[in-house]
Amino acid sequence: MNGKQKVSLGLSAALLLSLVTACTKNDASPPAQVSDADAGPIKLLYTKGGFEKAPDNNPIKDTIEKTTGVKFEQISPPSANYADQVPVIMASKDKPDVAMMPTSQAVFDYAKQGALLDLKPYLSLMPDIQKNIPKEALDYFTVDGKLWAIPLWLHPQRYNFVIRGDWLKKVNLPVPKTLDELHNVLVAFVEKDPDGNGAKDTYGISGLGLDSLDGIFGAFGVIAGDAPWVSTAKASVYFVEKDGKLIPQTTRPEAKEALQVLANWYKEGLIDPEMFTHSSAVRDEKFVKNRYGVSANWWTWESNMENTMKKTDPNVELLRIAPPIGPRGESGLRGAGMVARGVVVLKDTKHPSAAAKFMNYFNTEEGGFTTYTGLEGVQWEKKDGKIYTTEQWNKDSKWIQWYSLFENEAPLLKVETYAVQSRRDAFNWKVITNAADMMNSQAELKYQADLRGLTADYYARFITGKTPLSEFDKYVDEFNKRGGKEWTDEVNKIYQEKKAKK
Repeated sequence: MNGKQKVSLGLSAALLLSLVTACTKNDASPPAQVSDADAGPIKLLYTKGGFEKAPDNNPIKDTIEKTTGVKFEQISPPSANYADQVPVIMASKDKPDVAMMPTSQAVFDYAKQGALLDLKPYLSLMPDIQKNIPKEALDYFTVDGKLWAIPLWLHPQRYNFVIRGDWLKKVNLPVPKTLDELHNVLVAFVEKDPDGNGAKDTYGISGLGLDSLDGIFGAFGVIAGDAPWVSTAKASVYFVEKDGKLIPQTTRPEAKEALQVLANWYKEGLIDPEMFTHSSAVRDEKFVKNRYGVSANWWTWESNMENTMKKTDPNVELLRIAPPIGPRGESGLRGAGMVARGVVVLKDTKHPSAAAKFMNYFNTEEGGFTTYTGLEGVQWEKKDGKIYTTEQWNKDSKWIQWYSLFENEAPLLKVETYAVQSRRDAFNWKVITNAADMMNSQAELKYQADLRGLTADYYARFITGKTPLSEFDKYVDEFNKRGGKEWTDEVNKIYQEKKAKK
């Protein structure tokens, strides 16, 4: 097993062991009296990936404290190893009051050890959470009538398929709509020197592992997922309903078809051979240095890339386009699961009511605007009925979302910026969702990291030709023997139970 997989698999165990001496049961003491006057202070454990730490004494933090009436300080380990640092911080003497868990499962792990506060008695202080977060998402973290976390919930459309529009102009080709048309574009991006440096040093497609190939797999109606070391938070084994049963998408014949196309493209030199071992930093560096022209990614990615690239070349143009249509008319990018993670309050906090009010703020319209876009008259302003960012927002954009604890997008979508338009565009694309989303399967906990690693390894070898596709059935057999069958059987049982209750 890959060493990175071992870290991922061992996280929950380390997390639980850190609490064993402090907590023994889930029957926590009765909650303190709910008090609207509780002003904290509280400590928040949270890091906003992709953004710099906010400067000290900034007006956004001041506004959050003034509006909520709650003083807070933020503990922010680096986003790259956030999942590893959470159990260390949670086990320390200086524990937080409120914490963003690195995974949904971590919520259940801590709850079982009696480390978390039941938030249900405090819902009266969280009216906007009840109003704006779907009941299904809240129910996900409700066990035996106790609410252990407030979910960070998502709309499924979060990804964009991105292509260099300026390169398309240079090679004189239209925006590709089908898989065949995309192939022609990739060939041109490799053969026709789209960056104009006189060297044959560009690839058609690259990115961060299988994640960036979603559009090609989507043309065959499947999602390949990604390795656990790419992101521990993603549920990257997607299931699909077929003839009344759920089956893993990565073991379907359609996945083999997609792999064959990618293997052919790899032989033609269209795919960056290093994309299966990239870090996100290397992925970004290569894109900025004009090494490839097509990728799929989370909606915030290409706006950051374009802003960086335009500083040296104002002619750079990134287009967000529909994922290509495959031979049977299928297309799609991965649909995000409804619940990404959860925000918890520790059982031994001295300020439970303050924590509840604090979390509610981020789910209000004012809280969404403030934590995503800043302050009216400072980072944004209204003109002709529309909302625009100011020059100050440009100066602060590197840290402006540092406090955006929840993905409250409703206010964000009202602002006229390039990044927001990227988010709006993501709503246009077809997505392929996980039919087993939010099914609490014990087999998933046991096997998902290993099976994600297995799939990522096999798929990379299939694409690069290190393993012939004739061994696809061997992969399926190994997938099933290493827990895939048990996982499939378990989610089907849950699926049938849910259908029976409808």
